[in-house]
Amino acid sequence: MTIVLFVEGKTETALREHLKSFLDRCAAAEGRPKVALRTKPLMTTDARELAKCVRLELAGPSVSHVVGLVDVYPCFSSAEEAKRFQREAAGDNPQFTAHAAQYEVEAWVLPYWDDVCRKLKVKRAAPGPCPEHVDLDNPPSRRLAELYRTAGKRTYRKAIEMAAILRGKDLTIAAEQCPEFKSFLNTLLKLGGLRPL
Repeated sequence: MTIVLFVEGKTETALREHLKSFLDRCAAAEGRPKVALRTKPLMTTDARELAKCVRLELAGPSVSHVVGLVDVYPCFSSAEEAKRFQREAAGDNPQFTAHAAQYEVEAWVLPYWDDVCRKLKVKRAAPGPCPEHVDLDNPPSRRLAELYRTAGKRTYRKAIEMAAILRGKDLTIAAEQCPEFKSFLNTLLKLGGLRPL
């Protein structure tokens, strides 16, 4: 059975490869089948459109569950508000689970800040101990863009750089620092019949 992950765009879509690799490693460690995960760049703030898309996906014979992932920024004030919107739009469907990145998915890259600095050969203090608390006035993506600009090597392109930063990384490191990310990973693990973190 397939889990469909609704995401906002290319940045979240780039996360799929790393999620799938993480889930596959967990499945292998537990002697369980691999989790089928499909990503669709389809998150919307139109409640009727989201409801329709959830219904259409769940009508597919191989789809067991739909998971929504949306950034809090710029449409919501908190992860709870973003998740509540999704749940209500989906009609509290038990085959739909809502998640949100507080404030944007790039927060889940910030735990690897020191690795990024080493790669770019630049020294810059991490934005703080709680990546999901990095504020809307200077969000994670802007901080990463500034880091790349300071290094003078290349422009920070969200989807490309995020995929490169996460390549070969242990996602549990980010989960330890990011409660929303840990909750998201645990949903995927549970839906795949795997042990949660």
